[in-house]
Amino acid sequence: MVPTLEYVAAMNILHAITLAAFLHHSPAPMPVCHSGTVSYKFVGTPGATFVYAGDRYSIPASGWVELLSSEKVYLAANGRTLPLDVWPIDAFGTRTVPLQAAPETSPNPPANPTSTPVTTVASNTIN
Repeated sequence: MVPTLEYVAAMNILHAITLAAFLHHSPAPMPVCHSGTVSYKFVGTPGATFVYAGDRYSIPASGWVELLSSEKVYLAANGRTLPLDVWPIDAFGTRTVPLQAAPETSPNPPANPTSTPVTTVASNTIN
């Protein structure tokens, strides 16, 4: 049988070692699930088009298309190159980008014959 004083001394040493390990242990690193934008969610009326990373997309009936992040700009239906990182980012790294439908041209000819309607066609490249 172990005398009580020896048992208490052994427990004190064990507690001291454990306390030292806790005090000198560096904190665990905090996990990060992403480092910025992971994807872009293009939201708009069904049929609205845009060009992203050289490919043309059309919004389906669901009203949105989500693409993995690779480019920082997109080509809108009106032919303008627009930045993507101006939209707010959510906790999962997704930026929601609202799309505007391309202005439709009137089926009637213009009253002024010198002005003609301009239909902008998006190219397959992003400048």
